[in-house]
Amino acid sequence: MLHCMLLPTSLRSRIFLLGFTVAGCTTPALRGAGSPPFITDDPGTPGDGHWEINLGVTTEQRPGLHVTELPLLDLNYGIGDRLQIKYEAPYLWQSETQTSAVSGLGNSALGVKWRFFDAGGKGLLASVYPQFEFNNPGSSSSDRGLVQPGSAVRLPFQFAKEVGPVELVWQVGREFRPAGDAWFYGISAGHNISDKVMLAVELAGGANAGLHRSSLTANFGAAVDLSECTSLLFSVGRELHNHDEPCATLVAYVGLQWRL
Repeated sequence: MLHCMLLPTSLRSRIFLLGFTVAGCTTPALRGAGSPPFITDDPGTPGDGHWEINLGVTTEQRPGLHVTELPLLDLNYGIGDRLQIKYEAPYLWQSETQTSAVSGLGNSALGVKWRFFDAGGKGLLASVYPQFEFNNPGSSSSDRGLVQPGSAVRLPFQFAKEVGPVELVWQVGREFRPAGDAWFYGISAGHNISDKVMLAVELAGGANAGLHRSSLTANFGAAVDLSECTSLLFSVGRELHNHDEPCATLVAYVGLQWRL
């Protein structure tokens, strides 16, 4: 879920289609009610020497603008039980009313997640996840308005706690950009309705540094385990308010996750 790699910056949810099988899976599902398929990330990590690979498609539609990430690649590798390194990049497709569609490589992001507190069982989990976003060398996507120029640093903190049959995941953080800093936050609540299916709802948003201009998105989604190491992920939602541009009438994600 780095989900602020795009222009517009509110594009952080996703839609997906894919069909192939990965063999040799060795790890069970280690997934919380967080990103993906949601905006809000969780403190989970893949485990020592294991991969979590998410491949998906996202879409956002608002009056006069349609932006899609096709595909969105999210690679995560575990170092020890509490560390994770990550690389993420999308290919962007953007169309506006009465203008030609443009496409190009989106910004890349590198990050390191550290779960610094782990009470175990149903106890509290907490992590910090610094991430660095940058324009890809040789890419002209910023010149064509697909991404913001320059680099950015995000510093989010994630938390998770089981409360009865519900897993709560919440996140708060700050984004630092040359054009102006911003806050972001989110909370999701998930419930396993069976051994293979988890449903969750989410509220996620952001605001400028002064907290007087904000946006808020509501999402509903699910994770369905297709095998011990493969899951289908999807979410769909819309913006409830946005002080900077017309509200998105659709934000969505569909993807596959492999745990290797």
